[in-house]
Amino acid sequence: MAEDDLRAKVIQILKDSETREETLCALRTVIEQHLKAGAKREPILTKIEELRKSVSDEQEDILLEVMDFLVGWCSPHMKL
Repeated sequence: MAEDDLRAKVIQILKDSETREETLCALRTVIEQHLKAGAKREPILTKIEELRKSVSDEQEDILLEVMDFLVGWCSPHMKL
């Protein structure tokens, strides 16, 4: 799965999801799918970092939490 595809999916989820929990769950699922398809963590982290600059404060907090899932700064069951 291409990085641009991931970027588009993340933007769509941020736009369409109604609650923080729904957004986190959907983002985690999409990123997990990309990782299973062979994507590397670093490019995903870089893409999310780039997106942080263009979203609201609330959305930025969600993206930071997703980044925590990727680097392991979370409960073991949430680590990607």
